[in-house]
Amino acid sequence: MDHLFNDFKQKGIHAFRDDRELPKGEEISPHLYKAIEESRFLIVIFSKNYASSTWCLRELVKILECKLIESPKHEVRIIFYDAKPDVVRKQKRSYAEAFSKHKVLNKNEVDNWREALSMAANLCGWDLQDMTNGYEYKFIDCISKEILNKLCDGPLHVGENLVGIDFHFEKLDLSRFVQSNKVNMIGICGISGIGKTTLAKAIYNSMHTHFEASCFCEDVQGVSKRQGITQVQMQMIGKIMKTDLKISNVGEGIGVIKQRVARKPILLVLDDVDDHEQLEALASSPDWFFRGSLIIFTGKDKQLLRSHKVDGIYEMESLDDYEALELFSLYAFGERRPTKDCEDFASQIVKYLQGHPLALKVIGRLLYKKSVDVWKSELDRLQTYPNSEIVQKLRPSFDSLASDQKEMFLDIACAFVEETKYFAARVLDSSHCSANAIIEVLADKFLITVSEDHLQMHELIQSMAREIIREEFGKNHRRLWISSEDCDVLNLNKVIEEVEVLVLLLKRNCQNIPIDGQALTRMKNLRILKICFPEVGGRWPPFAVNFSGRLDLLSNKLRLLYWHGLPLKFLPSDFYPENIVTIDLSYSHIKHLWTTPKCFRRLKFMKLRYCHYLTSTPDFTDIANLEELILEGCKKLVKVHPSIGMLKKLRVLNMRDCACLKSFPSNLEMDSLQILILSGCLKMEKLPEDLGRIKSLTELHIDRTSITELPLFGQQESIRSRW
Repeated sequence: MDHLFNDFKQKGIHAFRDDRELPKGEEISPHLYKAIEESRFLIVIFSKNYASSTWCLRELVKILECKLIESPKHEVRIIFYDAKPDVVRKQKRSYAEAFSKHKVLNKNEVDNWREALSMAANLCGWDLQDMTNGYEYKFIDCISKEILNKLCDGPLHVGENLVGIDFHFEKLDLSRFVQSNKVNMIGICGISGIGKTTLAKAIYNSMHTHFEASCFCEDVQGVSKRQGITQVQMQMIGKIMKTDLKISNVGEGIGVIKQRVARKPILLVLDDVDDHEQLEALASSPDWFFRGSLIIFTGKDKQLLRSHKVDGIYEMESLDDYEALELFSLYAFGERRPTKDCEDFASQIVKYLQGHPLALKVIGRLLYKKSVDVWKSELDRLQTYPNSEIVQKLRPSFDSLASDQKEMFLDIACAFVEETKYFAARVLDSSHCSANAIIEVLADKFLITVSEDHLQMHELIQSMAREIIREEFGKNHRRLWISSEDCDVLNLNKVIEEVEVLVLLLKRNCQNIPIDGQALTRMKNLRILKICFPEVGGRWPPFAVNFSGRLDLLSNKLRLLYWHGLPLKFLPSDFYPENIVTIDLSYSHIKHLWTTPKCFRRLKFMKLRYCHYLTSTPDFTDIANLEELILEGCKKLVKVHPSIGMLKKLRVLNMRDCACLKSFPSNLEMDSLQILILSGCLKMEKLPEDLGRIKSLTELHIDRTSITELPLFGQQESIRSRW
């Protein structure tokens, strides 16, 4: 025992032993009981005179009680030193002599001791003679190596300051996988840095003792790319089978997994898988594994696991505000809540990071023990330049995209966040083949989310996109995504003809923003032009644009014209981009869009909200595909061209608060109209009778008008009206 204990110590195995003499008949101390209960491995050494010690026998009963009561926690190992298993099991020879004495002195305990010895002798054990032919140093080395290997299969290091894990455990309901009669395969998906690996490790730590063998393969895609998928196969087989096995190719590895791993229920975690080859080589089918096994995949691509037909996919959610502030504070202050002087800054940073665990940790460490001035500076910097460590973690999701998917992702990040999926797809369809399909790919990779049919993007993902565009600006100059402070790039001397996307984000109270009309004219490849400012609730925009030069024409490739506060009274006479899908000139000075009819075959959305100088609408005769027309807040609008009634594909017509509008065209063939808003048209007195024949109409808003009666409606199933 002394040599074994010393070998444990040399190998870094913490072992407990009671060094006091063991006088016969003395009761076991509470200290020893506690050591037994807290140990993972309980080693019993059966020697020739073991049964003569009542202390040893009582200790054995306690050990076996622990195993029976808490079998997942305790593992009992038996060493047969100079006593054969059969002698111990049947209490023969020296054991029989010892029990003849116990019958006299300890007759009430004898039956328990006999049962304990029989049970222990049937457990997994080491026999000195059988294993090493009596060589004790070899025997000791075998024992300590097996214990060490088992300890390495123990809990994984998950990290400090786990926040929100209990919530995920509750939602996953892990108890259903214990002693299951089938092979369960589940996926854990989410954006990079959201905590997939941390959760998988926590699950592994809580469940690995319920399985005969377990293996956690971390960073499968990284190991596969650096060393090959066979390396992951060997790691998996080695951990589960407790053997070193060389594999020359993937096919051989698959054969070994199917033949040898499938013999017992296992827990297998394949962390960060990113392609089908990895899945096919490591866990292609539930048939590969023994019933009761649990296979967990983590990854950033939901469709990858969906197509692998896993039983369920768990999507990681961001931390809520309370949990996010707690996690951030643990790294920024070493406490669960922020200090008084940094409360406001901490709340703003947490709000910007939107519950992303990795980002909360990175920025928290960065600001640890820094002054309030540094906190304020870092908050300002974050909103312009993303942290490089966070970008490096998020970037692989973008790099894994195909070229057309990358292009569309950057377009969405620039111009379509918070827009409807339908709207974005219509605008982008000609620029990108099958926009809807690419949107689905981006959503499956968690680069965007679609919530209530609106496209949304995590602030950190959008910051990464901005950084990518900034990096590429010096190479191909195809996108300009700039803020008010940087808009001098629109100066004629700096403009680049290759620009396809121009987004200018105006901040509140910006003054004298320089925009050169001729610079825009030179952008022959411009597809998306978006000049916008924060929503101001119908008020005139609180900034002044210093527009210079002439805007003679705009690119014929233009699909989105989104210019809030356009300072021009008229669009250029040559304005005729044949691919235009959306025109949004809200808050502009425009008086007339055009005086003669123009054919915009692709135009689907026209928004002229709060154009206070607009007096009449254009002729819509050759704009047959228009689906949405928004004229809300055009307080000087007095005339609506009769051709508006011929827009057969128009679904939404919003003329809220057009206070000077008196009438509406009487001849209506608006077969697709679903929503008509006339609220606040104070001078409107009558609705056309033809309105009652539009079967598609579901919403009619006529509050704050002078209308006193409705036309007779036909066969509509349900009209929701606001009178």
